[in-house]
Amino acid sequence: MKASNRVRFLLNGLAILSLLPLSCAPAAAPPPSPQPTTAPLKSETPLSKPAAAAPSPSPKPAAEQPRYGGVLAIAASVDPPSFDIHQETSISALEPTVSAYDGLVQYDLRTGEIVGDLAEKWEMSADGLTYTFTLRKDVKFHDGKPFSSEDVRYNLARQKDPPRNIRSARKEQFASVDKIEAPDANTVRIIMKQPYVAFMPQFATDGFVIYPKHVVEAKGDMKTTVLGTGPFKFKSYAPGVSVEFVKNPDYFMKGLPYLDGLTHYIIKDGATRFSAFRTGRVKLTGHFAQLTPSEAAITKAENPTLSIWRYPALQGPWYVFNGSRAPFNDVRVRQAAGMALDRQTAIKVLGEGEAKLGTFLPPGPWGLPEQDILKLPGYRQKDVDRAEAKKLLAEAGFPNGFKMTLTVRAVRLDQKAGEFLKDQLASVGIDATIEVAETAVYNQRTASGNFELGVQQVTFRINDPDELSRKFLTGADQNYGKWSSRRFDDLFAEQSRALDPAKRKALTRELDDILLKEWPSIFPYWGDSIIGSWPEVKNFAAPPGFYSSLRNTDLWLAK
Repeated sequence: MKASNRVRFLLNGLAILSLLPLSCAPAAAPPPSPQPTTAPLKSETPLSKPAAAAPSPSPKPAAEQPRYGGVLAIAASVDPPSFDIHQETSISALEPTVSAYDGLVQYDLRTGEIVGDLAEKWEMSADGLTYTFTLRKDVKFHDGKPFSSEDVRYNLARQKDPPRNIRSARKEQFASVDKIEAPDANTVRIIMKQPYVAFMPQFATDGFVIYPKHVVEAKGDMKTTVLGTGPFKFKSYAPGVSVEFVKNPDYFMKGLPYLDGLTHYIIKDGATRFSAFRTGRVKLTGHFAQLTPSEAAITKAENPTLSIWRYPALQGPWYVFNGSRAPFNDVRVRQAAGMALDRQTAIKVLGEGEAKLGTFLPPGPWGLPEQDILKLPGYRQKDVDRAEAKKLLAEAGFPNGFKMTLTVRAVRLDQKAGEFLKDQLASVGIDATIEVAETAVYNQRTASGNFELGVQQVTFRINDPDELSRKFLTGADQNYGKWSSRRFDDLFAEQSRALDPAKRKALTRELDDILLKEWPSIFPYWGDSIIGSWPEVKNFAAPPGFYSSLRNTDLWLAK
């Protein structure tokens, strides 16, 4: 069966401010806008749009033509833990670096379809076991070395079977891959052991960028190096200040990018970061430095010309139990903590009323209807849930509760989520002390199991049951609590190859049911991402997901 190269898959500090540019003026008379290599298909349902504004006057003015030049100032909230996208799980590493890279395929920002990137086209065999990608010719890495199929083969094989002491943050997505071949310089063939329903939807996200083989072999990893084929080239990194990129004049998409560069300003304090956007010192809020609903409302009321974008980030607080040691190795203690949490209040307080209830799967095609969720332990009336929680703690040997530590990532949303959880646990006698850790330290602590209960944000790349693999499969990279269930593993493998949607949904419900009984972690709710842009930022579109199409390739500045 031949798959089009447009496979459709719609996804349900103040000192720093003085460094930011007041304006980024593009060239006055740019060449005409380049034409896309292939015309995009139209989506019947827009994935995202700016907040409602006054209707355009009639007659409609002619569309503005893109202009070249200018450096776009983007807000960031933390330093990247490293630059190695393949090894890092946080968007704080991906967002400020992905503009230097390309993948084989990516999501089209405006349609949500999977389109070619380094691959011009691809085919899938009739049995769904072989994917053949035809690569673009004459693509070069930023150091001038040619890109070839061997770079692709090497990158994918390295993520599938990482060398000793190298982390593969997305290894689970290669579980069904048997072989990766490069039969010639412009062809890559991926051969599966079995069908993998979510292969292309996952593969189009930004975590599968292609590094130059010769650089990885020379350096061992890409933790301190940024060098790819992408629209922008790495310029500099000043910890706590900024990550800067300049235009790649040899980018394979002729005429792009329009911008002379990107600067991600690292502004860790939330109030200072918000002020930077409100005053126009940064023109775009980064995806990891997103606005809260109240900040979005304030911004829009102050300046109606600004655009506020909401898109399905599939995110929310993630409370991770360390199930490898007491007390959370006892399922009764995990259940009690889960029942203590008032999810409806969490939505009001943390989600500012704009999030939605969900289980271990977000609302949408795979999630339970809200009326069914409200009948579940942990989602019911709080007096009922908390009475049962205290009973479970007593059965587990903690009739008077116990003391414990919450390890919280030093991100504004995470710290708020940690403070909320502390208060909720106190309602059943669990006395929690909050310990805040910078992102790199937090990642090391959770990966090594040196924590009791971790607090961060969870984000699904796509709305698909396949996302459960990274969090809950035995031995999975992000299964920080070391929870394990043979039944869950077997069911997951079965659903991943189920071509019948009805069968796959039934298997998915069983997976969710296991998690709702075992509580290896807690997802209180699921929310969207909110980002803001100034009117001079043109051609922006919210991505189809939190980890998709963040390269800013065709953005331009009107002044």
